[in-house]
Amino acid sequence: MTTHRLFTSKALAGEVAVITGGRSGIGYAIAHDFLACGADVVIASRSAEGLARAEARLADETGRSCGMVPCDVRDEAGVERLYDYVAARHGGATIVVNNAAANFRTPAERMTSRAFDVVVGTDLFGTFHVTRAFVPAMLEAGRGVILNITLPRPEAGFPGFAHCGAAKAAIISLTATWAYEWGRRGVRVNAIAPGPVPTDGVAANMLHGEGAAGFEQITSNIPVGRLGTPADIAAAAVFLCSPAAGWITGQNLVVDGGVYLNGGNAPLMR
Repeated sequence: MTTHRLFTSKALAGEVAVITGGRSGIGYAIAHDFLACGADVVIASRSAEGLARAEARLADETGRSCGMVPCDVRDEAGVERLYDYVAARHGGATIVVNNAAANFRTPAERMTSRAFDVVVGTDLFGTFHVTRAFVPAMLEAGRGVILNITLPRPEAGFPGFAHCGAAKAAIISLTATWAYEWGRRGVRVNAIAPGPVPTDGVAANMLHGEGAAGFEQITSNIPVGRLGTPADIAAAAVFLCSPAAGWITGQNLVVDGGVYLNGGNAPLMR
């Protein structure tokens, strides 16, 4: 069942959502279901061509158009252009989903500073740059939601992906700090930690080159007996960004079918 059938078409009516990394995978699924639930949506990604394809597909699937802005979240000037576009078109954002990420397997002893910088720059600094650009207007308006995409238990270690684990652990800390500082000013901040979801990016970068078929090897480690889908993550995103979650902030919601119970990230390493 797709998320938009679980929520009403007005669940996010009146909201303006910016979704980084919105052209594919989990970001695309969130954009799709936000549109289906009534939000105005702007997607951002480094690839203008990929954004154009995503925009056309979203319009075809939801019957609604969205905005798109090519943007590298590591570039503060580019993030400011994203903010300016949203402000000019919608008057500002009420929801920001920090989904843009970079990742690739590298043994820790061979990880270069450049490799570390690419992932931490995209995941951690990108989350910081985008949030810093949009949150002042939210605080002034007295309402808004920041939603970050993280990992289950990155503090427990993420072998082969030290750069990603370090970035995601830092984002969880930022999530809690921002929630504490901004809660009384009307801005909620939460995170979603997806488990094994067979997106193209994860298949290419995290499964020893085995492709999507590699996910089948870890299904036996999932208590609910199946892999996740982008729609599973989108459902959690709609909930956390809706008024139904109005008393939830500072949380890192693990959406993993129970993989956490089997040792956190361990099944992804097998």
